[in-house]
Amino acid sequence: MKIASNIEDLSIVLAIRNYNPTLLTPDFLIGSGVVPNNWELARQPAVSPRASQIAFTNGVQIEAQPGAVSFNEGLSNRESKDVQIPDLVRRYAASLPNLTYQGIGINPRCIITFDQESAAESFIQERILSPGSWHEFGTAPMQASITLAYNLKECQLRVNINSARLQIGENKAIPAILFAGNFAYQLPEESSEKHQQSLNHIIDTWQEDLVIYRDLIDNRFLAEIKEGAVPLFPAPIL
Repeated sequence: MKIASNIEDLSIVLAIRNYNPTLLTPDFLIGSGVVPNNWELARQPAVSPRASQIAFTNGVQIEAQPGAVSFNEGLSNRESKDVQIPDLVRRYAASLPNLTYQGIGINPRCIITFDQESAAESFIQERILSPGSWHEFGTAPMQASITLAYNLKECQLRVNINSARLQIGENKAIPAILFAGNFAYQLPEESSEKHQQSLNHIIDTWQEDLVIYRDLIDNRFLAEIKEGAVPLFPAPIL
């Protein structure tokens, strides 16, 4: 079993009490200075009370649903200093200071692909789960979805592990595993000024969280199958 490649992205999610998704519009984002006015839309925005989504040609996506707004960006082959969504989140919260921000999620994800068809399922069954007769049940190989929780100094890190298929072109899909991380931070129920200070402090730690996440995936979950290969994730640039 060998790792073929990895794809990585990051989302930062704001949990907001009574948040209305229709607040997320291109006019608001540009008019309030959250995004630069020279950013181009990748497609027609979708805005409704149930969900809103705005995508830009540079790969940044902003999505909203009742109670939350998320900022998403790909990280593969990018240096940390070039990642844009942390600044977008700061500016978004500063432009709407009267909202009640309840929490922040720093959510890195990576998709690890393999060079063997059954490698993803084998990785979960043989290297994460304990062996047992319960593996051999039913008429098809067992599939598993695993959620792990780690208590850290300022938050809890949850990691969801799922086998997946990564679509390559129209006719090819390759086996993969998705490691979806969530650093869940709670905000104090204080004044809007305290909320903003706490929010900015948490956002400022996103690179530290990413280092923790990459260390967990690269040096704990995948260490045994890398066989001395170069780490999947480059050294952090802080």
